[in-house]
Parts: sequence; C-alpha cells; structure tokens
Amino acid sequence: MHKKMIPLLLSMGLFTGCQVISPVFVDYNGVRRDVAQWINQHTFLSMQQKRSMAQLSRAQQKIVRFADLNAEQQLELARENQIALSCASQRLSQKKIQQLQQQIFDEKTAKVLLSYEQLAPKIKLDASQIQCD
Repeated sequence: MHKKMIPLLLSMGLFTGCQVISPVFVDYNGVRRDVAQWINQHTFLSMQQKRSMAQLSRAQQKIVRFADLNAEQQLELARENQIALSCASQRLSQKKIQQLQQQIFDEKTAKVLLSYEQLAPKIKLDASQIQCD
C-alpha cells in the first residue's frame, strides 16, 4: 500500500509544482487576476500557449475603453488586438480563444466586444509587425 502511495505523492507534487512555477514563465502583468488564474489552471496548455493567452487578454481587456479613445488611440488598440489575435490563433484553437473571451467579458461587457468588432478599423498586418510573447 505504501509503495503505491509514494509514486502518487511524487507525481502530485510535480503536477502542483508546475502550476506554481507557471507564473514565473508567463508574464501576467496587465492581466486581470481572475483571468490569469483561469489561464494558469489549464495545466495541459504549454507555456507558449499560456503566453499567447496572456498577450491576448492584455489586448482584449483594453477594448472596454475603446469608445472613449481618440482615432489614433483606437487605431493603435486595434493593431495591438489584431497582433494578439494573430499570435493566439497560431497556438490556440478558436474554442480556447472564445473561452478566454468569455472569461474576460462577462454578459454586460460582451456587447462591448461585439461593438468593437463592428467599429474597429480593419488592419492588414505585415508579418514583420507581428511580435508574439
């Protein structure tokens, strides 16, 4: 009985240890705490996938203030968001991106995302402009 418990305890220690180490390798600066915790709970995502989610989260959280920005700031926000979406779509499924957006935008602010998608300028990015985390 005890021989079976030792490997189980060791594997549990490694499993939870990876969750503790994850924030060290993923920059959650600028990501809401609840969203960062949600990202970090996905233990089967690679660090690169988590970095992409954090980058997208930082860009998408700013959308709430989109209507309050001037035209130049709106263009910059749209560019940042487009880059983050491009990076995320390279490493994540559309389903994971939508799940992340559901974490960022609750029912009240989901309308803001729809409004942004309609009003934001459409930007064609050059590959050299795309800088993924």
